[in-house]
Parts: sequence; C-alpha cells; structure tokens
Amino acid sequence: MTRVQKLIVKKMADGYTQPEVSAYLKRREIVPNSLSTVEKELQKLKKEFKAQSLVHLFIILIRRGHLKV
Repeated sequence: MTRVQKLIVKKMADGYTQPEVSAYLKRREIVPNSLSTVEKELQKLKKEFKAQSLVHLFIILIRRGHLKV
C-alpha cells in the first residue's frame, strides 16, 4: 500500500468519513488529497485485495496485518 492509502485506511478505521479524510489530508498538505482521490484509492485497494465492499476490505486488511485493531 502507498503512504496515502495507508493514511486513508487508518483514518477511516478511526471513524472518519471519506470527505473528512480528504479534509484531513488537505489540512496536512498531503497530496493527492481530493475526495475523488480518496474514493479512487479505496477502489484500487478493493480491487487489489479482491474485496467486495469496504467492510470486506477492512476485514482483509486486519487479517493480513495491514491494519491493527
């Protein structure tokens, strides 16, 4: 996973919505940071990990050790 993807996943696991993640990235001047980017990166991760939904993606990431609970 890229640095931005890791940040997106971490913030969403902390309860942020996609627009809130975008705003967080903008405040920190991390690019890319648009809502569209957040959505696209999540779609890329779903495809990469063969997840059928965001919930499924997060379960896969937890099981594989990419995300700690």
